[in-house]
Amino acid sequence: NDFKIFKTLCKVVLPGWEPILREIELQMMTEFDYTNEGRNLQKVRSNMMKSPYKNKVRVPFPILHLCSKNLLVMEYLEGMKLAVAIEEKLASILGGDVKMARKVLKAKQQALFESKHSSHQTNFLSELNDILVESNVNMSAIEKGKKAVQLMSMARDAQNKLNLLLDATGYQIFNDGLYNGDPHPGNILVLDCGKLGLIDYGQTRDLTKHDRLALAAVVCALGRTHVDKHEISTAMNELGFKTRDKNEENLANFAALY
Repeated sequence: NDFKIFKTLCKVVLPGWEPILREIELQMMTEFDYTNEGRNLQKVRSNMMKSPYKNKVRVPFPILHLCSKNLLVMEYLEGMKLAVAIEEKLASILGGDVKMARKVLKAKQQALFESKHSSHQTNFLSELNDILVESNVNMSAIEKGKKAVQLMSMARDAQNKLNLLLDATGYQIFNDGLYNGDPHPGNILVLDCGKLGLIDYGQTRDLTKHDRLALAAVVCALGRTHVDKHEISTAMNELGFKTRDKNEENLANFAALY
């Protein structure tokens, strides 16, 4: 009923949004049948077990004969959410101050959105060190040095986990063509065994070879040092995106957002 209302509004106010709304509806409705998610989970797990990341990433296996439209039964992965793991590690370095850890991470997120630079690690470590010094003014120079080393190790470990997540997700998209269409922090776990756990495949997309090649062309065009908006627009057209006015700049700008 909600989607019927939305589609009616779109026809009147935002007709150009109808295809997007149809796609959202299609993806959301698949989440109401857990047998689909169980099968998706099985396929993604099988793909990952044959990938270069099989010893670094773990996808839980579904118990299909116990699954139904309203029930999903799968392997339980021991661990915690990646964001929580980073927060707790930082808090332990800051003397157990969880509020300070959250403040630091929030500032980091804000800096990532606002900065135009591709590398943030040095600035981040500097910010962490400044907060560490302010919070522990009575620490000896040796203690401050130890904390600084711990901060560097934590930042490096977090970066490695994020790189692994991007690599594994990229492999799912461009090699397998089957990937999580709803990625968010709650779907990524740091397991007790040290691996990354990937869960929640209620929304998956299955890309054809044509789609994978077309999407790869868009990514490559966006990643060039000297951006060519005509190249980006051409790649977006091949992927299926078009504008009414055939404005290449608008399509290139949308590609960067997309």
